[in-house]
Amino acid sequence: MKFTLRWLRQYLQTEVPAPKVLEALTMCGLEVESVLDLGMISGNLVVGEILAIEPIAGAEKIRLTTIKADRETPLKIVCGAQNIQVGDKVPVAKFGMKFPDGFELKPRKIMGIDGEGMLCSAKELGIAEDADGIWLLPPEAPVGEPWDAVIEINVTPNRPDALSVVGVARDLAAKLTATKAGEAKLRQPDFHVDEENDRTEASTKVTVLAKEDCPRYTARIVRDVTVGPSPRWMQVILESCGLRPVNNIVDITNFVMLELGHPLHAFDLEHLSGAQIVVRLATPGETIETLDGQKAKLEPTDLLICDAQKPVAIAGIMGGANSEIGEHTKHVLLEAAYFRPATIRATRRRLGKSTDASYRFERGTDPKRLTSALNRAAQLLDQHAGGRTLRGVIDVVGSLELADPIVVRLAKLNRALGLELSGREVMEILTPLGFEVLRSDREEMQVAVPTFRPDVSIEADIVEEVARIVGYDRVPEIPLNVRSEYRPATAIDEARRKLGQGAVGLGFCEAINFSFVSEGANAFVGAADEHQVKLVNPLLQEYGVMRRSMLPSLLQNVVHNLNHGVEEVALFELGATYAFADETVRTGHDLEPPAVETPYFAAVLAGSVQRNWREKEVEPDFFVVRGHVEQLLAGLGLTKLVVESAPNLGWLHPGRAARFLVKGQPVATFGEVHPALLKPVSYTHLRAH
Repeated sequence: MKFTLRWLRQYLQTEVPAPKVLEALTMCGLEVESVLDLGMISGNLVVGEILAIEPIAGAEKIRLTTIKADRETPLKIVCGAQNIQVGDKVPVAKFGMKFPDGFELKPRKIMGIDGEGMLCSAKELGIAEDADGIWLLPPEAPVGEPWDAVIEINVTPNRPDALSVVGVARDLAAKLTATKAGEAKLRQPDFHVDEENDRTEASTKVTVLAKEDCPRYTARIVRDVTVGPSPRWMQVILESCGLRPVNNIVDITNFVMLELGHPLHAFDLEHLSGAQIVVRLATPGETIETLDGQKAKLEPTDLLICDAQKPVAIAGIMGGANSEIGEHTKHVLLEAAYFRPATIRATRRRLGKSTDASYRFERGTDPKRLTSALNRAAQLLDQHAGGRTLRGVIDVVGSLELADPIVVRLAKLNRALGLELSGREVMEILTPLGFEVLRSDREEMQVAVPTFRPDVSIEADIVEEVARIVGYDRVPEIPLNVRSEYRPATAIDEARRKLGQGAVGLGFCEAINFSFVSEGANAFVGAADEHQVKLVNPLLQEYGVMRRSMLPSLLQNVVHNLNHGVEEVALFELGATYAFADETVRTGHDLEPPAVETPYFAAVLAGSVQRNWREKEVEPDFFVVRGHVEQLLAGLGLTKLVVESAPNLGWLHPGRAARFLVKGQPVATFGEVHPALLKPVSYTHLRAH
């Protein structure tokens, strides 16, 4: 979420300096990701007014401007831009100004003239990727004052209310007041609309067929608008927030979305067949061409905004090209709706169309504030598009799921935070955030949750709200009273330790691989059978089952190392394999056999090896591997070993494989990897053991 500090101060009445505002943002949970300083913090960028523009002898493309800025004597600045004229307000960089690309402005001569600053484009300031000339500020910009700062905050998915400048101002007002950092008060925008006598219901009709997916739909009509550029102050705000100005109608809907957090859509009323709106689900095979010029194929789960004949928008995501606002638009239907977040999320994922609107609808907008957003947009259309707003709002309401009041126990709240807050203090914290205390006594209070906070549903959520506003720094540090208990190492733990130490002593490095693999990896060792454990929700398609053997992963480690120039690979892994038990073990289990986790030690040698600096490199063979295995088993106290040929496992060379037995039980299998298995991993020239 991006906003400017100057714009924020229109809703947050406070004299708290910019650094304190930035600190308060992070401390109340709205982490500041970046700050683009446009003079508000450093003071090195100020508002200037062009007093004169003169040609420079011998120069065709540059001119000398006279700028009234932050000192009595006007500045003389050389500029090559052609989009400026006398009277324009422009950003003036002073010496010492550091630009986003790292450039620092220093004194220099241009055409023999000592420049006294620099007029800046939106690209140079980091506002836009491209620019045709100097970034023009609003005519009412205060000459000589530092201009602004663009703040970007990281909004977590559970905080849709913070996706608006008013929502941010609300949190800041509560935070600054509670922490006594400075007096702060939230000022809501004006929602008053001058209405005509003609009624909205006489000019349009709204029918909602999919009430579960669209629990509330509201609409207004504004007639006789004149499409043109939006006021410069609005364009500057949109540009600073990363949106491209289009025209006054579209810009107003985007401005209100950033201001109040609720997306709006404007339809050309004359392009709506039957002058009506129908909200329904798509029919199989239905299509729509969206504003981005792409044709979307729809599914029956997609929610559509339609007229009497055709779809005109994909609800909550993007409008259709067949009803967009154009230069000849005269009458506008304004839409403000509440859509079920899961519906918008599913359609957005399937179509791959992520927009500022869908980003907000997916997280949950405020179903109670639709008319406020409509009225704000209508008011701005009246002011900046010459529109006439018809009387009344069409409001189709279905079943809205509203949160129940939450009972908050003061004793539990204070115990959780380590504080001693009274009911009055808690109420003074919650009220500025939009919560309403319905009932309160010395022991508990009943709190009504505002509809713009869908993330608050239980008592612990209220405790968290109090904590972030009071300040986590006020929560006292209390040492945990936890009794430590000694747990002796098990036989398995001790065996793992000894095997790991022994392998490192032999020159092996430890590898740590995922326990989930592809079915192909299990098939690699002949274990892709009914006993393998399949994952219900794998991270990736190639990680769909639990491993039956550690060999495929270690061989892939070998592949990776040799591909990166490592010619001597000696790796081991301490892990486990997973499989469903055999039929003989399933007795007593009705549904399915239990999954068995079996601990294993596995190691692999590839390429030449060198025991120490005095010896020559040797190719590892069967006898080298046998010696390593004997040393590892000796470290476990197993010395009375019997060796025999290994059974045909499929993954070991049948003539170069063996196993050790202790008291008739196999304890280790070793040998050379079967040549047929080396081909898929591109190592036919290697022998891995």
